[in-house]
Amino acid sequence: MKNYLYLFFLLVLFSSCKNERPEYFYDEQLVKLGDNPDWAAVDFDDSTWEENIDVVGQGVFWIRIKFELADIKDIQVDQGMMVGGSGSYQLWLDEKYLGQNGELQTEDKDEVPGTYHAFFDIPDSLLTEGTHVAAFRMTQQSDKIGQHLYFLIDNYFELTRAPLQTSKYMFLFAGAFLLAAVYFLFMFFSRPKEISPLLFSIVCVLFCSLLAMEYLKFFYLYEYPFQNTRMEIIGYLHISLAVLVPLFLMLQFSFPPKHILILMLILLGIIYYNDYNCHNSYDKVAKIHHKTMMIFSCLLTAYAVYKRKNGAKVAFAGVLFGYLLVHQLPHIENLRQFLPRFDISQFIAFVIIVLCMFYILTLKIREERLAYEASLVLSERLKNELLKKNIKPHFIMNTLTSLIDWVEEAPKEGVKFITALAGEFEILNEIADYKLVPIEQEIKLCKNHLKVMGYRKEITYKWEEWDIDMNEIIPPAIIHTAVENGVTHSIPNEEGVITFRLSFERNEKSKKYILHTIAEKRKESAIENTNKRGGTGLKYIRSRLQESYPDKWAISSQATRHGWETVFEIFV
Repeated sequence: MKNYLYLFFLLVLFSSCKNERPEYFYDEQLVKLGDNPDWAAVDFDDSTWEENIDVVGQGVFWIRIKFELADIKDIQVDQGMMVGGSGSYQLWLDEKYLGQNGELQTEDKDEVPGTYHAFFDIPDSLLTEGTHVAAFRMTQQSDKIGQHLYFLIDNYFELTRAPLQTSKYMFLFAGAFLLAAVYFLFMFFSRPKEISPLLFSIVCVLFCSLLAMEYLKFFYLYEYPFQNTRMEIIGYLHISLAVLVPLFLMLQFSFPPKHILILMLILLGIIYYNDYNCHNSYDKVAKIHHKTMMIFSCLLTAYAVYKRKNGAKVAFAGVLFGYLLVHQLPHIENLRQFLPRFDISQFIAFVIIVLCMFYILTLKIREERLAYEASLVLSERLKNELLKKNIKPHFIMNTLTSLIDWVEEAPKEGVKFITALAGEFEILNEIADYKLVPIEQEIKLCKNHLKVMGYRKEITYKWEEWDIDMNEIIPPAIIHTAVENGVTHSIPNEEGVITFRLSFERNEKSKKYILHTIAEKRKESAIENTNKRGGTGLKYIRSRLQESYPDKWAISSQATRHGWETVFEIFV
């Protein structure tokens, strides 16, 4: 499995490392507010124009971009220009009108917004070596986005095809993680108490949404005001991932809740600080949030490796590789040409992180499956223990010896003795295969056992029950085991009586079964055995409670003024 993951990472890296940006890319613009058709001329003196000023909502303005075309032999025919910018405009290239995008604002008509990306065909006659001028006559009524403009020149067909060649890999990843999100969402519905599958599903959905929004501009020509909305959505997705990915790692590696809260407060503080100081600089904010997420993920997985958590080494290696790929390796001069640009490499890093999260979650699911299989084995062993502890040789021999005496001396009572013994074994046989049984059946088992032991020891055993809800269910024979312990280790009072009183209490947090053994006193050896965790009966009770209520139970046993008290508490 690991070999396939390594092969996948290499395929993603090298398939995306090709620089898809054409050679001729231009965004250094000169801006002037006003309107004059002479400003489209190639030889117009624009030395007094300002660079990259924001003139949103101030009427008509012009933008001029000068650029050089060199190595004209490498320039093919059928060239085109892809323009990306905020505003509606008319375009001239070397004083030749190429077309318009949207409709400009006039005194008697509002602007019709143009698309954020627009494509124009360049006549072959303009493809000459030397200086060229692209002039844009523009308006921008929408103030939702700052004014900016860029264009690139390449083969017209390649301008429309090349971005899709890059985005096809990303949408392949998006589809895969969308399916993973649906799968783990269904898994959460089947086990609502497990939050990890839900968190992983949300991360996959966010990652899929981030891919879709980032590459939306390549296959959908939306109006330029939507660019601001799109960038805000991308920002919120980055923020969500910056918080949820470290949170997922902390939950999977079982960090204390206090540490989780501290981490969330730190992350939210960093996010707020970056948003406040980088207003409208969406790319810069996204990079900082991504870097924050990667650094925290590296620290968390490194700490998990130190604590020898299962799967931590693979997670740390994956997160560290993703961090280096995006934020460190591009600074090495000899590696720049082999690495993809940020908007691609960050998604490769996201893919690696999500796969690491998937790996960790898979390990946890496997651990749960193995624990479940072990619980099945434990359940079978407990059933055997339940039968063995009541059909063990000395119990049978002592009971048969007492039975012979009763049959010889009082046949009618001997028949009752046999009936009680048969009733106890019948109930034990019925409940052995069940994980939980009705409390009514448990009480019936206890009463039959007290009848049998009454004939064997010739002691009067009384059974009392207070406020018992007969609709409740409990693990089989746990009260019966406590009653056995009381029969074995309690001394009757002067009247030769031992009383067992079972009561039931319920509150918002738990429900309790309280077994009072009312006797003259408790044998000292019994007290010592009760305090030992290794006692057979206590082991059986703990195992049954853990099987039915994992880590949501408690048992206590202590001396009282009138005998002994055993409390079984089950937390709601």
